[in-house]
Amino acid sequence: MNYEHEVVVPRAGMPFKIDIFEGAKGNYIREPHWHNSVEIFAIYEGSLDFILREKEITVPSGDFIIINTNELHSIRAKDANMAVYVQIPISEFKNYLTADHFISFHKKGKGALVQHSLAERDETEHRMMELIRQIYDRTGSDGAGHEYEMLRDYYEMMYLLVTSYRQQEPDDRLYRSSKALQRLSPITEYIKKHYAEEISLQSLAEQFGYSIEHLSRMFQKYAQINYKSYLSGIRLEHAVEEMERGDKTISEIATEVGFSDSRAMAKAFSKKYGMLPSEYMKKSKI
Repeated sequence: MNYEHEVVVPRAGMPFKIDIFEGAKGNYIREPHWHNSVEIFAIYEGSLDFILREKEITVPSGDFIIINTNELHSIRAKDANMAVYVQIPISEFKNYLTADHFISFHKKGKGALVQHSLAERDETEHRMMELIRQIYDRTGSDGAGHEYEMLRDYYEMMYLLVTSYRQQEPDDRLYRSSKALQRLSPITEYIKKHYAEEISLQSLAEQFGYSIEHLSRMFQKYAQINYKSYLSGIRLEHAVEEMERGDKTISEIATEVGFSDSRAMAKAFSKKYGMLPSEYMKKSKI
């Protein structure tokens, strides 16, 4: 399960990662996070709500959304859906990066190299949806040459990205936000490795050379979440992993992921998922 700052591990033998969105059953919330990859969500059934740059965007069936590197976003899946996401490491765009290692895309082709008519744009979007689905459908294949078919479709998708959606002049607001989130990355990398330990904001500030007030403001301003909620979210995602395995008690899981006790975890879990851990465990066994 992924978490802030999300680390993207490409699919074995491929330069990208592709998978089904984990909130397919609905009633799912993915808290604010970011990653150093370009991400495309293609929706084939149902819809997903994204909070992007403080705006809520509903992406319906038959459409996709492009999320830029280090662009803070959260996802809400109210109902059942079928969505495929592709994550492309920024290094894949090495020939198109600015001098300070930046690139940005716009879904409507704002500032792109190729300016399409409305009909051409619809055709390009339809082709993007086809390519992503074809790549995903071949992930379960072991037929001769299937990996080359995947790469063929992947590079056609990449061609459309850099010609039809890449902004020749990067978005200034996104650029500033990206640079700010990069400052948080070493801190979030540390937290993801030590989430089960007692990590106070004070100890973290001392370790990275910030005042408590400044570090608190960094989380609130750049990650749009307070430190306690951020740490709790990471612990809860690990707790969910353990609950789905089903071989430990709730008390054992709470202690293992860093909560003081099962009551503390239950309170945080109910706030995030709208049910008690015990209810979630029962549902996951059905």
